Amino acid sequence: MLVKTEGIILQNIKYGDKKLILKVFTKQQGLITFSAVTGKSSTAKIKSAGTLPLQIVELTFHLKPNKEIQQLTESALIYVCDDVSKEFDKLTIAQFLNEILIKCIKEQHPNELLFDFIISSYKWFNESTADYNNFHICFLFELSKYLGFEPHNNYSDQNSYFDTREGQYTGLSLSFPLGFDAEQSKSFLKIFDADLLGKPLKRSERNLLLECMLAYYKMHVAGFNELKSYNILKELFN
Repeated sequence: MLVKTEGIILQNIKYGDKKLILKVFTKQQGLITFSAVTGKSSTAKIKSAGTLPLQIVELTFHLKPNKEIQQLTESALIYVCDDVSKEFDKLTIAQFLNEILIKCIKEQHPNELLFDFIISSYKWFNESTADYNNFHICFLFELSKYLGFEPHNNYSDQNSYFDTREGQYTGLSLSFPLGFDAEQSKSFLKIFDADLLGKPLKRSERNLLLECMLAYYKMHVAGFNELKSYNILKELFN
């Protein structure tokens, strides 16, 4: 069956001069692994620019059920992420989010709501000129809703410690990463602020909030181990 669908490239692995293995989250089919051969001629149907991570593309391929790797026939850019590629701070944040998506998206069936959220968020980020220093933290919070483990704000004097297993505040203090201490729990309240995206945060505040959010993800996403891009991201905001 010939399929044409939008997709966002998550991973690009070379295994020859022109051969690639791509992991792509598609709008109509979910996560698909493709084999692709790129070309440099003007008539090539798959060019390198259409296979780079976080590029938004239109894909054409013959879907073969029960086959682990599909053969990609064509990949064409439908949105150029020019600003992200030119600005180092945006590129660093984008690479961090790319690694997050690789670890979190495992759905081999359509999830158009999740797909549309990722695409609209990434386009906003590419086109924004200010107030995006907290974008990655806000993105993680919103993404958790689509992945099914959204944290809940039931903070009170009686429930002042956040339990990462339950995704809510309780009266019991648990050792990290099972739960957050008093300082971490209070800091985590910022994640529920509807105006967080444009709020100025101190470096220590942003790092603590991100550390807590990543600990929460580790508790709910299987195989969510250390992120290579995390340390680079922290250095960016130093």
